[in-house]
Amino acid sequence: MFERASVVLKGNNINSNSFEIQFVVYRNYNSQEDKILQHSPWETKSDNLRAFMNAITVEGGWGNEAIEIGLWHANQENERENITQVILIGDAPPNTKADIKDKRQRYGEDYWKTTKFAQTTYYEDELAKLTSNKIPVHAFFVDSRAEQSFKHIAERTGGRSQPLDINSSSGSQMLTDLVTEEILRNVGGSSKGNALVEAYRKKFGKSYAQ
Repeated sequence: MFERASVVLKGNNINSNSFEIQFVVYRNYNSQEDKILQHSPWETKSDNLRAFMNAITVEGGWGNEAIEIGLWHANQENERENITQVILIGDAPPNTKADIKDKRQRYGEDYWKTTKFAQTTYYEDELAKLTSNKIPVHAFFVDSRAEQSFKHIAERTGGRSQPLDINSSSGSQMLTDLVTEEILRNVGGSSKGNALVEAYRKKFGKSYAQ
């Protein structure tokens, strides 16, 4: 996605390093502090992000997931330096308030109060902060059970939501298209964003129906 975005930006006389991406992985409260949230540095090159993802292993699960932790992190990052959008990809809805209370008992509040997650939060509260800062969340769901909540997340923040079939033969291409288009739309802003997306589609085609 970096390479394709760079090609389109250069072709339109825009600095190809005009955007940075950070990858974030959220899990659930059966993972401890070092695993419930993991994130890369902000990067302008793909190699370091690829290395980060190659080191990630699957764990957690447990029904609804700790999306609230991922959104909390986005708000924390925005306090340090403004971010312009969030791209959320997942297969499960966010934890309910009851989920959070119950699941945090796995390790207990005595454990969590020693971590940066001492204060509980709820995804709607984090969405309110993102909305107040005009940060859209584009939510792509890979399982139908997440569809309703992901559409709500996108609608509330002014983002975009649609299914992502990562198991299909074109799944990887679809993911590349979706993320790259949002990068270009964001970099180009209201004046050039749609034109950059069209330039991308003309050059690289499109592997899915919108």
